Amino acid sequence: MKKLLLILSIASIIVSCQALAQKQDPAASTFMAPLGKTITKSEVAITLVAVLEDSRCPRDTTCIWAGEAVVKILVRVTGEEPQEMTVVFQNESKTIIATTKDSVFTALKLLPYPVDSSGKELGYQLQVSKKGIKL
Repeated sequence: MKKLLLILSIASIIVSCQALAQKQDPAASTFMAPLGKTITKSEVAITLVAVLEDSRCPRDTTCIWAGEAVVKILVRVTGEEPQEMTVVFQNESKTIIATTKDSVFTALKLLPYPVDSSGKELGYQLQVSKKGIKL
């Protein structure tokens, strides 16, 4: 009976590890798009045009509302018209900003996160994820 339980446990662990390995996409990567600069990956060019609002609660501060960051970006996919869009980051939200035949681009967050309430941050960057689509 103990051997059977041990064998079943090992089999269960192996199946779980294989399922987890299949879910991970080795083609996934993240990159940064600095304010005012265009970053091109595959068939997509992304420009962080402006930070319209950054009311996120500074680190080590107690706030009633977590706040949000609002950015304007320009996305150009090869063969399509450029699209200007507004992306709102609130409570770890993520927004798909472009899709090609083999990749999905997602806006993950605006960095750096505020460290004080001055509201003046230099060096804003948009963190973007590029994930391959399994066909």
